[in-house]
Amino acid sequence: MTGTKTATALFAGHRFHLVTDAAFDAVQARYLRAFVPGHRLVPPCGEETAVRVRRDAALFEDGMARVAAAASLTVVPFRGEPYRRCRIDDVTWWWPAPDTHLPLDHLYARDASGRQTVLLKPGAERGERYLMRVVREIVLRCSESRGWTSFHAAAAALDDRGVLIAAPSRAGKTTVLTALAAHHGADLIASDRALVTADAGMVTGVPISVRIGGGTLSALAPRADLPIPHTVPVAFGSGRKAALTPREFARAFSCRVRETAPLRLVVVPRLRDDDQPLSSRTLDAARARTLLAAVCCTPYDEDWLEPWFAVRTRPVDDLAGQAAVLIDSLAATVPVLRVTAGVHSPGLLEKMAATVTGRLT
Repeated sequence: MTGTKTATALFAGHRFHLVTDAAFDAVQARYLRAFVPGHRLVPPCGEETAVRVRRDAALFEDGMARVAAAASLTVVPFRGEPYRRCRIDDVTWWWPAPDTHLPLDHLYARDASGRQTVLLKPGAERGERYLMRVVREIVLRCSESRGWTSFHAAAAALDDRGVLIAAPSRAGKTTVLTALAAHHGADLIASDRALVTADAGMVTGVPISVRIGGGTLSALAPRADLPIPHTVPVAFGSGRKAALTPREFARAFSCRVRETAPLRLVVVPRLRDDDQPLSSRTLDAARARTLLAAVCCTPYDEDWLEPWFAVRTRPVDDLAGQAAVLIDSLAATVPVLRVTAGVHSPGLLEKMAATVTGRLT
């Protein structure tokens, strides 16, 4: 029988009890640690999820044979990544659909008790990453139950003051985040999904890799822990980006991975592919409310289209109402700063960081 290793990890206050095959544990544990925040942790929610990670050829082949023989449906839990789903006895299974770009080297399963299993084919390329998808989905569902609202946003903290950087894809969230880390040592909270508590008082991160475009990389001084800029396209808005774990990002900028901070400012960037000088203005409540609503992910999220690993416990209408109340509160109590600039304007990162920190003082 294959030996196992056990560990416990906390993300956004939710406890994960992890059991991993001993032969794969070192790889899985190292990757998991790269996402675990080290500072200002969220108070526990009191819930725990058990996750089993198996990497076994016989088990994988048996699992594939079982799901292939069962009636299944195509679902799209992640944007652009269709999976097949079926139920066998009291276990729900998911595996990549034939028309996805994902390799057919992993299976997900959830039993009636809620225990999750990640079943890997030996030799799966970067198989350790699949665990974090389970973690992220459960963090999102748990946050809903706590009355929190999720946003398509990055987040940072400067001297215990949290900044929510909220914008749609390719608008400049990571550029602002990187500017604050590179020029003011801001702690990383979130890179693409951030949670705001029901009283609009705190911002918390969802564990996701930091994806930096070639243009932003080329604007930074060379750093040993960052990818070389020419390894990714430098064109503004390119879909290809370099991915760093939170700990890799923090190491590159000598900052910390932090889980939460008091929310003091919302930044809404809009970067363009020109040399327009940077400008900023504080928005009135009505305009702030409109922009925040456009990037709110509760109850719908463009990357987690269908709750699957964790069952959603609250009705969608309740969650939508919760989000609307939170957005009204944010717009009324927290300054919302619109920042516009051309990505080719000189000294963009320094000016961006100075503008944001200046509004915090």
